[in-house]
Amino acid sequence: MTTTPTAAFQVLMKGVTSWDVPKGSIPSELLLIGEASFPVMVNDKGQVLIAASCYGRGRLLVVSHEGYLQHAGLAPFLLNAVGGLSPSPGAPIEVHPSLTLLAKILQDSGVQSHIVQEPGEPLGVFCTNAYEDTMVTKLIQFVKRGRSLLIGGHAWYRASKHGHEKVFSKFSGNQVTSVAGVYITDIHGDVSKIEVSKKVPSIPLYAM
Repeated sequence: MTTTPTAAFQVLMKGVTSWDVPKGSIPSELLLIGEASFPVMVNDKGQVLIAASCYGRGRLLVVSHEGYLQHAGLAPFLLNAVGGLSPSPGAPIEVHPSLTLLAKILQDSGVQSHIVQEPGEPLGVFCTNAYEDTMVTKLIQFVKRGRSLLIGGHAWYRASKHGHEKVFSKFSGNQVTSVAGVYITDIHGDVSKIEVSKKVPSIPLYAM
């Protein structure tokens, strides 16, 4: 992904004319903190549902439900995502076993990907869900050293089971994405009206 939000947004959205989100996947609203993160998908209520950021020498793209990463209707965006995140042409694209449908979408479009349990050492892209507690430290270091991460998940269901007060600090997805200024909240995201923006959408900037 390129270095400025404007350039990166254009890469991510090239050829994307609509947001065909899966109806049964209720996303979480994303909270963006700081200057490195920027919104990619925003609904008509101003809720961020996809965001990009960077940490160390690497980059990451956060999607507010893992189902979005396995939905064929979002194939144009997913192809842009792995292409834009890739640090170099031909860099390996690795996919966690929980996202086998993403691997199929990529392969059906001519993009080679490999199913792996954990990210490898070469510079590349790792795609995973936001629920892998055992990989938190590894994923943070992976991005910090110049790799890229495509991660998807929601926090509202786990919050309903384990408590809302610990979503920011205890949810494994947030332990990873928060280093880049992105938090997956326990607030449901509204998908009734989402339009494709021609430039980086404007949202309120929060500071902590």
